[in-house]
Amino acid sequence: MDKEEIKKITDYIFLESKPQKADLAFVFGTRHEEALKKVAEVYKQGLVSRILVSGGTNAVTKDNEAEKMSEGLIKLCVKKEDILTEGKSTNSLENVLFSKMVIEDVIGLKNIDTILLIVKHYHSRRALMTLKRHLPKTIALSPVVYDMGGFTKDNWHSNRYGVEKVMSEWQKIPIYLAKGDLEEI
Repeated sequence: MDKEEIKKITDYIFLESKPQKADLAFVFGTRHEEALKKVAEVYKQGLVSRILVSGGTNAVTKDNEAEKMSEGLIKLCVKKEDILTEGKSTNSLENVLFSKMVIEDVIGLKNIDTILLIVKHYHSRRALMTLKRHLPKTIALSPVVYDMGGFTKDNWHSNRYGVEKVMSEWQKIPIYLAKGDLEEI
């Protein structure tokens, strides 16, 4: 890859964090503690009063992601009653579709104006595109990204794991757009 192609991919895949006051923080399924630290940070800053953690059985650990994240957040001083869980999803699309039902049942989608999306830096665009496609247009979406995997927006192209993760996103997005699972932002 030349510098121009790296810049094109970087500018497209990685979103900037835009923390702001919101009605809910939405956390895509993960086994990584970086997500918990980031969501606890925005919670403690008073940007959100409720958190929805989403994710079913993790392929690596075999743990339920939503349950493990909920337990981890409680250890980080998040009140149990402020955590909603969706524990059946197996991918990003299901995270959104199943969580949408939880939000409707517990809070009501009409009562949500803004959602903070807590997401891995390299997954931020696809995650936001998925939420945009499937949530009401009245809900503002704001990404709060966290680095993980030993690479950053600036050096992913020189890290084997970074190249693998970023290029996977780069290749998935057009496929999922064509299927109608995503909406461009």
